[in-house]
Amino acid sequence: MVEVSDGFCALAGRRREEIVGRTADQLGISDLARLDRLIDRFPERGRSHRQRRVFETPDGPRLAELDIHGIEVAGERMIVSVITQVPADESHGDVEVLAAVLEAAPLGMVLFGPDLRIARVAAVERVFADGEPVVGLESTCVDGRSYLLTMFPVRNAVDEVEQVGCMFLDVSDRVSAERALAESEQRRREILASMLQAEEVERSRIATELHDDTVQVMAASLMALDRAALVAAKAGNERMASALGVARATLEEATERTRRLMFELRPAVLHDHGPVAAMRLLAGEVAHEVGATSVVTGPAGRYDLAVEELVYRSAQEALANVRKHARASRITVRIDEHDGVLVGEVADDGRGFDLDDVRSRPGAALHMGLDSMVERVRAAGGDVTIDSEPGAGTRVRFAVPTVLEPPLR
Repeated sequence: MVEVSDGFCALAGRRREEIVGRTADQLGISDLARLDRLIDRFPERGRSHRQRRVFETPDGPRLAELDIHGIEVAGERMIVSVITQVPADESHGDVEVLAAVLEAAPLGMVLFGPDLRIARVAAVERVFADGEPVVGLESTCVDGRSYLLTMFPVRNAVDEVEQVGCMFLDVSDRVSAERALAESEQRRREILASMLQAEEVERSRIATELHDDTVQVMAASLMALDRAALVAAKAGNERMASALGVARATLEEATERTRRLMFELRPAVLHDHGPVAAMRLLAGEVAHEVGATSVVTGPAGRYDLAVEELVYRSAQEALANVRKHARASRITVRIDEHDGVLVGEVADDGRGFDLDDVRSRPGAALHMGLDSMVERVRAAGGDVTIDSEPGAGTRVRFAVPTVLEPPLR
């Protein structure tokens, strides 16, 4: 039953005798099912809450403010509801202040009714259906500006989703900056890829020149020294023959180093048999030169030439550091393929180094070699990690996608 005042009669648009003695269900204020759900959410004794509701009256809908207080009478839980009609022209106080703040701030808020149909309506319907918020939804409007949206349920007293709130932030500048940064990074990678390709072409040209010109001249010089040494020996000039022998040994060493340089510039075994075979030969030469042992393992399959060259050059740089600095007794090279990525690892048991200290020295050879390798791999969408400690050896690990992006060829 409902006890009413004259003010409520005016609000309801009915005479007192039409109201007194009738139920809220009969008055159309609320149905019994709704009251059953509401009763458990009424405030406890000594507590209260305020809300605004629209009442349907014979004169049309009217907005009223409800102050609901929890009380207890003779051990029975009850509520007292003070209902006040809100004049149409009344200032909303804090609501107006909040609206002014939201209007001035870059963060906006919208409330959607369940029958509203706008862009991203699927997300709105999902909040109505699931009652769960949708956070961080990025949307682009027809004017090209980008917004970051968070949609959240607005529940009534019986925990039903009556409305969906939408808070949005204009992120157009951030999106433009990110897009510009991505385009700049893509351009940087393309330029670096072109440089790497030009580098391979130049290496091939130098290797060809060495083979067709320099090494041929050296070979002819070796033959000339052999003939001169033979003439000196026949003439009995031992000092001349000895000097020619020393000169020949020096030239032979220079010829061998030139051939090794040719191999490093353009290893034929790499093109003929793949990176694992080429690295096995290269690691063996490094191990022989520094007095160490080497073990190379990896798949026998072949890949795109650009991928094989990148893997080989990365291992080559790591092995160059072993040759120059490590003083290792054991060298291990391993290549594995996982989910479209070739993972290479070059490890040694040498003296190691402090990576931060090396990189902080401008112009250091090791610093430049490591940076060159890292940039080469990252330009192709891969990554490099280097682990080393003084006295604990060095481990260089690189990952290269089997399909390069952007292509190096």
